[in-house]
Amino acid sequence: MSVDVIPPIPWFLNRPFELTINDHAITTVITTHAWSAFWRPLLGRLRGLWQRKQPGRLLIAVGGPPGVGKSVFAEQLNWLVYKQMMHQEAHSVALPMDGFHFPNKYLEAHFRKLPDGQEIRLLDVKGQPDTLDIPGLKRHLHHLRDHKEVVDWPGYSRFAHDVVPNKYRIPLISNFVVVEGNYLLVDRGPFAGLPELFDVKIYVDGPAPMIMMKLMERHIKGGKTVEDAKSWVKRIDLPNARIAESTKASADVVVERDSENELSGVHWRGEEDE
Repeated sequence: MSVDVIPPIPWFLNRPFELTINDHAITTVITTHAWSAFWRPLLGRLRGLWQRKQPGRLLIAVGGPPGVGKSVFAEQLNWLVYKQMMHQEAHSVALPMDGFHFPNKYLEAHFRKLPDGQEIRLLDVKGQPDTLDIPGLKRHLHHLRDHKEVVDWPGYSRFAHDVVPNKYRIPLISNFVVVEGNYLLVDRGPFAGLPELFDVKIYVDGPAPMIMMKLMERHIKGGKTVEDAKSWVKRIDLPNARIAESTKASADVVVERDSENELSGVHWRGEEDE
C-alpha cells in the first residue's frame, strides 16, 4: 500500500513550524496523532493518485466555507509534499482562488441591480460569485492541465485588499498543484464545469463557532470595526458559506478540522469509516 512508504514518524511532529498564508506568517503544528491517523493515510492515497497521473500533473481542489481553514490545509499539504513526505519526485505548489477577484477599480465601477431596482457597487459585495473572474480561472486551470508551458497565476493581497497580477509562477516541474477557494466544487451557474477540471476534490469542514471566530478575526485584522465585521460576515460570508456547503456531498474526500485547527477526520466518498 502507498501509505507504507510514507514516513511513520517524521522529524517535524509536535514541533511548531511557520508557513506564509495570505501574506501573514502562521505558526502551525502537526501532532503525532494527526499524522498517524489522518495526514499519513491521506498522503498515501494522494501518492497513488499522483503516480497514476505521471508524467502529468495532479490538480487538487480544496473547497469549503470561508474561515474554515482551507488556506492553512492547502499550505500544510504543499509543505509536506515539498519536504518529500509523499514522493521525492513530487514537486508541489499551492495557489489561491482569491486572485481571480476582479480588481477593485472594476468592482467600484460595476453594479448589481437589486429586485427593488436599486443598484449596489460590486465592491460592497466583494467575494460573492459575480465579483469573480470565473472564465479567467477556468482558462488558467486549462493551462495547468495542459502542462505544456509555464503558467502565471494571480494572487491577492490581504494588506492592499486587491488582486496582485502574476504573483505566482508555476514551472513545468510542478506536478502536484493544490488550488483552494470557496467555490471550486460548485458546478452550476457560472461555475458549471469547474470541478471537473480537478483530479481530486477536497472539502474542508469545521465547527461553526470556530469558523465564525476566524472570520471575525480576519476582518478585524484587515481594518474593519467589530460592527462592520459582524455586518460583513452576515451579508457576505454566510451566504458564501451556504453556497460552499451545498458542494460537500460531491467531494471525493471530506477533511475535518477541529476547534484547535487540527485535522480531526478524513473521509473518502463511498467508503465506510473504520
